[in-house]
Amino acid sequence: MGKAAQLFSGNAPDSLINRLTPSVEQREFLQLQWNAMRDVVCPMLRDDSGFPISTWLQGSYKYGTLIKPVHLHEEYDVDVGIYFEWVGKAGEAYPAPEQLRAWVQNRLSDYGKECEDVERVEEPAKERCSRALFKRQFHIDTPVYHLDRSTDTRRLATLAKGWESSDPKPIYKWFRDAASGAEREQLRRLIRYMKGWAAVAFVETPDSRPSSILITVVVTEAFQAAWFERLLGLKDDDDALVDIITRIHNRLFAAREVRNPVDRDEDLNRMTDDAWDAFLSNMQGLRDAAEQAIEANDEAASALIWSQPFSFLMPLPDVAAVEMQEEVSGRAVMQIPDIEIAVFVGDSKQPDVTYDNEVPGVAKNCWLVFRIKNQHIIPDYATVEWTVRNAGNESDGIGDLGHRKMGMRLLTVREHTSYSGKHYMDCVVRVNGQVYAARRVTVHIKNILRAERNPPKPAYTKLVSRLRRRR
Repeated sequence: MGKAAQLFSGNAPDSLINRLTPSVEQREFLQLQWNAMRDVVCPMLRDDSGFPISTWLQGSYKYGTLIKPVHLHEEYDVDVGIYFEWVGKAGEAYPAPEQLRAWVQNRLSDYGKECEDVERVEEPAKERCSRALFKRQFHIDTPVYHLDRSTDTRRLATLAKGWESSDPKPIYKWFRDAASGAEREQLRRLIRYMKGWAAVAFVETPDSRPSSILITVVVTEAFQAAWFERLLGLKDDDDALVDIITRIHNRLFAAREVRNPVDRDEDLNRMTDDAWDAFLSNMQGLRDAAEQAIEANDEAASALIWSQPFSFLMPLPDVAAVEMQEEVSGRAVMQIPDIEIAVFVGDSKQPDVTYDNEVPGVAKNCWLVFRIKNQHIIPDYATVEWTVRNAGNESDGIGDLGHRKMGMRLLTVREHTSYSGKHYMDCVVRVNGQVYAARRVTVHIKNILRAERNPPKPAYTKLVSRLRRRR
């Protein structure tokens, strides 16, 4: 069994897969909004053109691999094709691509003016689609196609390049047929893990972030190649992910091309040379972490290693502290840091209350200053990571799952309380990338007027992990 299997795909609300996957209610809301738009816009397009109009959901929503927005101000991306249907006959005139695009853009704009949930429709339209942005953290992209049902062929209407040979249906069928049953569900989870990694690993180099379809193809092909290992049953998700990462790393370091599996003339990798170099660097870091995590002695050590590439997305065991011990001697590598948390209300320069290692109750809109009290224990060249892991409906609904700050002997950080719920500040001390100790601070943000005083002291729970020195 994988060391961190339950943290990846367990039933707990804060497992990695649950932190990444939209809830049933969120998916239903997205579907409801699209259906409402379709029911208004499509009849108007039918009147404009005189042709039958149909729609087809595509992209990550269709594949079942959609992930939540993981950063504040990011949005769900829903792709729905709009199809004008006619059978082409020689000698007859048909609408040009720009005419179809104009009809769709105009009718979406009309809908946006009438629907209070629509924030705006982007003007001008994009080269390959129109976009309607909604108030609740998502947008709908509407690529426009001509569909000839007699030949079951589609072509995309672009603004500058006319008709483009583009059909989303064959590659979806390829993905659908790549696996079935429990294998398909694991494949979808593996794709979500890789999308989650891409969402946090390329914040500083966005041009190097792999596209959704590129991730889907390389993960699916790696999964197919591992069929023999699954003859005796599925691996745990963390073990399966290590295998997928290794196969993708080997493939992409050998050759950068990623051919469309249903159109070998198309290369899905469109990164520039500089962007590709940055991608490979991050890919190497992901593989290094995966190989170390799988060799870890226990769940906590494995999770802390996975948290390097996955940052705040990776959940940690629900323990107060992790102490690393020498594998041979059994002695602690370093003392566990104690964290003092000062609570500031409003613009006050003086803390309202101070806690140690836990905040049992604090109101929204307060400032928290986290400080390592026993600073003498931090090695001179240690990196201190402060990772906020948000949880609960409020942070989830706005797409703020957390963030991380790190620096050489970064002994103090300041944070703001914004969402009700149980949240975590995790302080991890690393030397040359290796974890020496970790302290988890639980922060309970409540609908109260002031911070709670005289809280009960939390039980001290420590998890000991063995440290294997690198050579």
